[in-house]
Amino acid sequence: MNKPIPPNEFEAHYPADWVVIQNKIRECFKGMSLDEKRLFILATPYARTTKVKGGDCIHISAAEFASACNIDITTAYTALERATDRIFNRFFSYVSSGDDKRVKVRWIYKSAYGTGGADIYFTDDVLLLLRTFDAVNPYTKYKKETVLKLKKEYSLDIYHLAKKAQNLGSFDFLIEEQMEELSLPPSYVNLSNFKSRVLEPSVNEINTQTDVTLSYESIKKGKKIIGYKIFVKAKEVAKTVPALKCRDKNTIDMFCKLTDAQIAKYSSTLSKLPELSDLSNFPTYEAFAIYIGNILRDKNNTKNPQTAERIFKALHEKTDFNTN
Repeated sequence: MNKPIPPNEFEAHYPADWVVIQNKIRECFKGMSLDEKRLFILATPYARTTKVKGGDCIHISAAEFASACNIDITTAYTALERATDRIFNRFFSYVSSGDDKRVKVRWIYKSAYGTGGADIYFTDDVLLLLRTFDAVNPYTKYKKETVLKLKKEYSLDIYHLAKKAQNLGSFDFLIEEQMEELSLPPSYVNLSNFKSRVLEPSVNEINTQTDVTLSYESIKKGKKIIGYKIFVKAKEVAKTVPALKCRDKNTIDMFCKLTDAQIAKYSSTLSKLPELSDLSNFPTYEAFAIYIGNILRDKNNTKNPQTAERIFKALHEKTDFNTN
């Protein structure tokens, strides 16, 4: 039913085990229960990796739901039926580039549930948002398997925000904003409730189950705590980096010295690579190229060593640099 698309048909293509969402989409999981979020997470990769069109259904079977979420099949039937019914009323918003208007859009326009599973129908507008990823349309991505491990009610929301802000190193998590964003009950405006029922359980689970570590400190307005600054740090992954040749075939250091002319040439080339587009929060390729050029000039111009490693690795593997 969900026919695969040819590779590279969209500007940046990730396989079905990735979740990829444009950064301009706000209130991504607004009002969703945990099972609705799981259904959405399972459906969106099909929107990106198949030829489904507006009016076509994306089918999520109860068996797939049970396996992906690590729950038994009986629980999956009940959870999937409830999620299919409720997700019909969920929406997101974004600011249109032409007139700065805030646009609200339903995620789906039709849903159906039967004994075999759920059918989800996206509109063409939503499908376009779920398929367009480049330097002008920066995005957040993470492994589907990782996010589906999360079982606390708000962990998935906070993990999404953390991955979105990972290159910046932190983000503000303000109580007043999150009351609306997460559709929290009125009692959670109380600082103690907010911290003990939303922030602490989510941070603890994310730190245990995912690829990032979160910490936080209070944000105050006068003497009043109005939220938290959450710091995001990627966990170190033990891996062997293959030796990459520089301009000298005997050189194994991937961080090479480039001339100004080389920096100008390759920063422009690298800014258009799908493999690096998730690093961009810039409005144009030219602005992204300037950012890359600064790192090519000195790898210490970024606070994230992994960002520099990815850029230099792409320089070696995705350009003609080593042949010159």
